[in-house]
Amino acid sequence: MAILHEKCVELIFEQAGIIAVTDKYAKYIYVNKRWEEDTGIPRDVAIGSFNHDLIEGSRAITAIKTGKAVSGDVFIKTRNGKDLPGIMTYMPIFNGDDVVGCFISSSFLSVDQAYAFLEKMESITAEYEFLKGELKKRSGARYCVEDIIGESDAIKHLKEQIYFAGSSNSTVLIKGETGTGKELVAHSIHSCSTRSIFSFVKVNCSAIPENLLESEFFGYEEGTFTGGKKGGKRGKFEKAHLGSIFLDEINHLHLSMQPKLLRVLQEKEVERLGTSESISVDARVIAATNVSLQEMIREGMFREDLYYRLNIMTISIPPLRKRREDIPLLTDAFIQKLSKQMGRNIKGITKEAMSYLQNKDWPGNVRELQNVIERAINASRRDVLDLSAFAVEDHLEDRDQMDFSNLRRSDYEDINKPLIERKSSLEKEAILKTLDLCEQNKSKAARMLNISRTLLYKKLEKYKIDI
Repeated sequence: MAILHEKCVELIFEQAGIIAVTDKYAKYIYVNKRWEEDTGIPRDVAIGSFNHDLIEGSRAITAIKTGKAVSGDVFIKTRNGKDLPGIMTYMPIFNGDDVVGCFISSSFLSVDQAYAFLEKMESITAEYEFLKGELKKRSGARYCVEDIIGESDAIKHLKEQIYFAGSSNSTVLIKGETGTGKELVAHSIHSCSTRSIFSFVKVNCSAIPENLLESEFFGYEEGTFTGGKKGGKRGKFEKAHLGSIFLDEINHLHLSMQPKLLRVLQEKEVERLGTSESISVDARVIAATNVSLQEMIREGMFREDLYYRLNIMTISIPPLRKRREDIPLLTDAFIQKLSKQMGRNIKGITKEAMSYLQNKDWPGNVRELQNVIERAINASRRDVLDLSAFAVEDHLEDRDQMDFSNLRRSDYEDINKPLIERKSSLEKEAILKTLDLCEQNKSKAARMLNISRTLLYKKLEKYKIDI
């Protein structure tokens, strides 16, 4: 009679898909034959053992404690030593309001089905990774958010802005000083957007001659130019259809081209040179500038209507001097990358040298830091960068000293003064004139003079210039 009762229970459980039952402590009180076959664990070993001790990823205890059914992925260690994935459902057993145990059911009917599922998933995953790699090569976007180095609050906020921009199709204007990584941000926006499998087209507005701008942007029909490409040529916007187009240094876009770009942004269509036929394009525009476009508008160098069309979503990249806590991470990353490229085995940097880097103003931002690290690796004779490796920085006269070659002889205060005095006089005058031009903004003045802000402060103190 007991045997018959046991067979009836097993039949009911099998029909319901239940392969095991635990008590309120998640200890097995029942496992069926299929559970034994799938796991390779004898029934007498399982009974009395904790479910989570035998099955990795089990959530039986969660169902018992919460009183709610849960599902989760598990890995069953089979007899041949392979981790077999499965999807298990855990349902609490109630006696009144109290949980007294847990039913465990499996989505797979047999171990053979589980193996077939595993093989199919491995095949799909391999194919997906291959296609993703091919599409990434085709798109032209080389970087993603993970390539942005830093853990400062400023960088965390920047990454949030990038993800937010990636979820939108609106035009993005990236603002940032030279060397802050505007192109990296543009790539990252495209990479985390729904357009990532399509083309990312980069256009440097300062590198294209004015007479070629229109043909580069919009293309041309065959016969438009003598010596033109047979069959005509697609413009940058056509190439970026369904993807993104990055207009770097948009502040250098010639005034004559600006209304034509505005029309493309508004109408979402282009006309190739040599034809009046319009071609619809769906390209997401990402623009970047290292100067204030509002100031250019005031000077009549940039169209106000184009600015407002570009300035829908704005991302401002913080300069390196405002996130100094990221300098150690950036330095380590550059050392690893550059020492490998240069065939060196640089293991790190001394505390004194790191302090030296963290106290610099970095007018050239991340790009300047990378260049300094590269010079230091070239200069170092040790496997650790120390202050001696950066000593060359203190002698870079072309960066830290001003150029007086364009000053006229009439600018000398007194031709009879010694050369050193004449130089000091000219240097002081140059600083005063630059400060006037920059409305006493020391940071702008330092950049205009092509010196560090620290050096400018020293000069101000030396010449007793009080501003």
